[in-house]
Amino acid sequence: MNDTMTQSTAHPIWPHTGAILAGGQSRRMGQPKEGVILADGRPMIAHVLAALQAVCKQVVVIGASRGFQVPAGVLHLPDLHPGDGPLAGLESLLAGGLDDRYLLAGCDQPLLTPDLLRRLTGRGSAGICLFHTGNAEDFFPFPGIYPAGLLPEVQAALAGGQRSMKRLLERVGVTHLPLAAEAASALRSFNTPDDLAQLHPASESHEIIG
Repeated sequence: MNDTMTQSTAHPIWPHTGAILAGGQSRRMGQPKEGVILADGRPMIAHVLAALQAVCKQVVVIGASRGFQVPAGVLHLPDLHPGDGPLAGLESLLAGGLDDRYLLAGCDQPLLTPDLLRRLTGRGSAGICLFHTGNAEDFFPFPGIYPAGLLPEVQAALAGGQRSMKRLLERVGVTHLPLAAEAASALRSFNTPDDLAQLHPASESHEIIG
């Protein structure tokens, strides 16, 4: 048996779509977050893309992705409402009709790993599934499993002027997957230059590719 077959048997591909939100304004970062180059020479979004590609049958990038040229073989959907936040990005994804379930992450979560994502895809829940540490103050909307059937709720929220992911999820209900508090750092989003300094003190965060 060759290495590819061995890997496939050990970690079967989730037969649904992975997705990355990359349409934010990145005001706190001062430049498009997705294109920020980390210490290993790769842009931040490339780390997220690699983790999702190891798990999902296909991956789509949602939004303008101003700092990163979406590579061939990766789908790209525009935001239906640019600048309206992650809830609008979720609407764009669900309205795209690519699949009935999605594993959604942010472009600013470079610490995500395939093993962590497989915990979500292996859950088998038909609804929304997110990580939770048990701390009531924690809120991790990404990465998460989101079904296409959530679209009417998302559209209604946006039509009513609501852009809060937290409020939407509190209303529709979520299956929570326990995650040890010490492992929650892997879910962290990096939104500012100070955040990047904590990720790697020597990281050069000013180079953009695209």
